[in-house]
Amino acid sequence: MLAALTPALQRMIEAARGTYGISIYHLESQSEFTYQPDEWFYAASIIKVPIMAAVFDQAFKGNLRFEEKIALRAEDMVTGSGLLQNLSPGLELSIYDYTMLMIIDSDNTATNILIDRIGTQAIQDAMAEWGLTGSGFYNKISVIPAKIENYNKITPRDMTHLLKLIADGKVVSWRACAEMVKIMKQQKYNEGLPSLLPTQDGPVGVLPLWECAHKTGWVNGTDHDMGLLYFPRNTFAVSVFSKNIIERKDAHGLMGQIGRLLYDTCEQPIR
Repeated sequence: MLAALTPALQRMIEAARGTYGISIYHLESQSEFTYQPDEWFYAASIIKVPIMAAVFDQAFKGNLRFEEKIALRAEDMVTGSGLLQNLSPGLELSIYDYTMLMIIDSDNTATNILIDRIGTQAIQDAMAEWGLTGSGFYNKISVIPAKIENYNKITPRDMTHLLKLIADGKVVSWRACAEMVKIMKQQKYNEGLPSLLPTQDGPVGVLPLWECAHKTGWVNGTDHDMGLLYFPRNTFAVSVFSKNIIERKDAHGLMGQIGRLLYDTCEQPIR
């Protein structure tokens, strides 16, 4: 399927301002499209997807329970995305709640609390186990270590591979993958991949035209989106990463165009 879309995708990329890395995989036909898939990008909040998966891995291994409560401390609070930095210390939330906030609100404080709970090594080991060899996790979010030996980095190929494993139910367990997809479907930042998809309407209970389980990430000059796009009888694992962008709308425009192209290519449901 994706071979037929290559000319259109190439035109979109050439017209976009900035540097991009793209990896798209169509699960049903096992076809793929790539553009600089092994290019390194600063991970920003995309790294939260492997962290989420590592949390599920630790729960599966019996090293934590999702209902376990952790108190929010003043020293945990960091700037950037998320609500927790504005709440009162002493608040207790479950590990599941922190995981939800890390993904749907991209909460940096929640992310660092989870990193402290499971440890850097557990995240690195999990990423290696899943074959994410071109990517790496080294540092907390919004915290600058006294000595930086490396930075959190990702490649489009690696993150699409992780999405494919999740879609196939091969990260930790089928049930864990289903729960991770459920969480990512609640993402509140939707300016990227799903931004040009049609508005969902119709009677209560009607089947959706599309669903998107995804995670965004951005810092100055960098904007990313990775996710599973679900259309009738078609599922795509998509990673669109960028750097050297002047305005975020440039990256969002390309992401939205890609999402819409994939949607338009798929057979529409009978109305």
